[in-house]
Amino acid sequence: MSLTPESNLRMKKSDTPGGNRLKTLREFAGKTQLEVELDASLGMGYLQRVESGKVRHPERDTLERIVAALGARYTERRDILELFGYVVDAPLPNAEEIQWAIDACRAELRSAVFPAYLLDCAHQMVAWNAFVPKLYRLDPQAKRLSMLHIIFDPAYKVTPMIANPEEFFPAQIRALRYEMRLFRGEPWYGALIDEMRHCEIFEKYWAQSETQQAYYIPARPLVPIELNLPVVGRLQFRLVSEQFAQDRRFRVIYLLPAEPRTMQQCLAWID
Repeated sequence: MSLTPESNLRMKKSDTPGGNRLKTLREFAGKTQLEVELDASLGMGYLQRVESGKVRHPERDTLERIVAALGARYTERRDILELFGYVVDAPLPNAEEIQWAIDACRAELRSAVFPAYLLDCAHQMVAWNAFVPKLYRLDPQAKRLSMLHIIFDPAYKVTPMIANPEEFFPAQIRALRYEMRLFRGEPWYGALIDEMRHCEIFEKYWAQSETQQAYYIPARPLVPIELNLPVVGRLQFRLVSEQFAQDRRFRVIYLLPAEPRTMQQCLAWID
């Protein structure tokens, strides 16, 4: 049986997933093979052989130089290395990576007409818009704030304002378990959970979740956060999480008004 050109193309792609991913990333970056070879100190024609699958197992250091020449972020780098069979860890983002994420979402945070903030994979809030301090008591001098502590630790003065704790806290634990599935083997993950388990409220709902079924989606928007704010009264928001495509260690959390009064209050805060 003869194969059509389309069949040949599909077979070729399936044989070289790492090479095809590299080629896609290079084309997206708008670079030629020669440019990348020069930036990565490779021999002429080497990248073409990697992309075509003629070189199936390039050295890790070689791949690292290639992805660096392409300006790849963490997730892109991880995807490519794993396609070539290398195990990649998931360290906490460094200061440079955090600043990149802040710069990348700055416009979105400012343009949102409701609370929104940037989280790293350790649930550190590293940037937020002007609406967030209307809900949570934040240290204006702080550069990073633990969102887990803000929600679960009464010392931060937010926990007593949550009007639907029996629904909201289990939903947060469910989302946490799902979102952290990529990082469970990392030392910092174990340290983070151990630290939070000293918080009585967190420990209560974390222990309860260990006897429940595994979930395959976080389902964040299904249970809103209801806050009884001084003077303002009760507001309801649905939490929506948008993960960074280039670096899955970052995501923006949007608190979307869940009912008309909350939307009116957000509009009043603009004025």
